[in-house]
Amino acid sequence: MRTTRSRLRLGLSLLLVYALTASNGPAELPPSAYRERQQAAPEALVIKVRSVSKREVKEEKWKRIDFTVEAEVQKVNRSASKLAPGTVIEIRYAQRHYQQPIAGPSEIPTLKEGQVCPAYLSGDGKFTRRPRAAIPSRP
Repeated sequence: MRTTRSRLRLGLSLLLVYALTASNGPAELPPSAYRERQQAAPEALVIKVRSVSKREVKEEKWKRIDFTVEAEVQKVNRSASKLAPGTVIEIRYAQRHYQQPIAGPSEIPTLKEGQVCPAYLSGDGKFTRRPRAAIPSRP
């Protein structure tokens, strides 16, 4: 019986050590996961951001920032909705900023007026799009 308790204590100790070390920082997805999401996106575009508006909502343990972006399509790599260069689209997305870091994928980057960047989107209505995948900041 003594060895069973010792093993149980050791197992619980290892579990505790694992839990503590696993939550020390945000876990990033591997680059292949972002590539898969980007390849699965119905819309693969290059956009130029015309305007950005944001609204912040504060909760007890996190802050959410809702973004509405007006962007002009510069280049179409793939478009399920038949977008063409020159089309103006609206993109809506949110970021959550937690007081304590959590594991998970990177947030969609904050877009800035005048920025030209790739966009991997899914349609959410005739003119509104939602990001399908983050654009990794690292290669």
